[in-house]
Amino acid sequence: MDKSSVVDSLDNGVGKFGAEASIEIKDPVPLFDVSAYPKEQQDLVAECNRRIEEANAKYRIAGIREDMFAKGLKAGMYFCTFDRDENLLSFEFNDETRQMLGYDGLEDLPNEFDSWVKTLVPEERDAIVKLFWDSVRMHRELPDITHATYRMQKKDGGIIWVTGAGRFIRRIDDGSLEIYMGCYLDITAQQELEEHVKIIEAIGKVFNFSLFIDVRDMSYRMISSNEFVEMVEKDTDALQFLKNNVDASVAESFRQRLYDWLDKDTILEAIEEHGSTSMEFYSESANRWFNGVFMVGDRNEDGSLAHIVYGCMDTTDTKLQNLAQQKKISEFETELYIDSLSKIRNRKFLDDKLIYEPCKAVVMADIDLFKAVNDTVGHRGGDEAIQKVAKILDRSVRKGDVVIRYGGDEFMMVFFDITKMHLENKLSYLNSVVKEITLDNNPEVRITMSFGAAFGTELVNNLIAVADEALYESKKIRDTYTVIEV
Repeated sequence: MDKSSVVDSLDNGVGKFGAEASIEIKDPVPLFDVSAYPKEQQDLVAECNRRIEEANAKYRIAGIREDMFAKGLKAGMYFCTFDRDENLLSFEFNDETRQMLGYDGLEDLPNEFDSWVKTLVPEERDAIVKLFWDSVRMHRELPDITHATYRMQKKDGGIIWVTGAGRFIRRIDDGSLEIYMGCYLDITAQQELEEHVKIIEAIGKVFNFSLFIDVRDMSYRMISSNEFVEMVEKDTDALQFLKNNVDASVAESFRQRLYDWLDKDTILEAIEEHGSTSMEFYSESANRWFNGVFMVGDRNEDGSLAHIVYGCMDTTDTKLQNLAQQKKISEFETELYIDSLSKIRNRKFLDDKLIYEPCKAVVMADIDLFKAVNDTVGHRGGDEAIQKVAKILDRSVRKGDVVIRYGGDEFMMVFFDITKMHLENKLSYLNSVVKEITLDNNPEVRITMSFGAAFGTELVNNLIAVADEALYESKKIRDTYTVIEV
């Protein structure tokens, strides 16, 4: 790991970090130069140096403790010692740290590195521990003192914000890390006030619809709005107002889940446990995907929630960009979602994975007069026709798009990023290329197909009926395609 990546972690990772110069604490007793003594005396001189170094270390620790406490960080402290290969030798808390975190003595929170790890908030734990070890590895290129602000978890499960200073103490002779010491100060009240101010300032920029809600009576102040919200019937209760928005604009398949989510007790419980709660949904009136989220606004002096914030963020672009990755199926799913005859995705994949995803176009297609093909060449010949059609369709789409055997000789194609002109060109190409299919033992049998497409940014589920309608029109003529724009 290079210095720049450590600095990036300090700037952009968990917590907030800074640095400052430290005081210089010189060793009061210099070490002897072993090489200046006769060989037979060098072991004795080396032992003297060891004892001097041990005394100097105690002196430095005392001086450093005094320096750290002089900065006003008296709430908690820990320090670790390292050997010359910078392996951790010991870890120690002071009593103030245990009291701050609600632990009762050494047996309740032992002097072990793992004890420190368990005081970190679980979702941030791995990142902070990694940053600690990266900093140890890179300590020579980092300042003596770094400052950090992050969250810790108390014994009773409560979360507090702490700010602290961590100090690297390096050996004089080789610069190796001898001691790492950290101090804590509980700044929970200050941090929540700062976060509250930042939320209110940023809320209108981040969300295109947001509310600041009083927990006592669920009254609210509108922070940001949009044209669709403005058309909705207003209500003095925030949750009822949000339910009115659901009725007016949200796709029906999402409504019941949103109604269940928009429950005061459920929301408050989730915020207390996780800090926020969110739900994704699709707006039919806006033709867009959104993510609604409730989070802490501010708290009363007793720690109870005073206000919560609701925000609604447009996630359509991100969802569409990442859709190809979301559609990748893992190896264990292959048998479940791949049609055994055609080797393309099956109807279950559509029902489980795609039905409520946004897309640009859905195409329904089938082989013209397939019963006649079966009657002429038998079911084996019909299976061969399905396999060769499936291969052509699958090769004609981009990696992120999906081809499905819908049933029998009927196929579906789902496109996530395609223009209408490109779609029409593709269907015209497919009309021509399937005619080139030759059945192995029946070269005289020709294959044609009809295609029906629904074009427009919508849920797959909402485009299927339109694509079926377009296919019905094509079947009147056969060997053609029809596109209906939604």
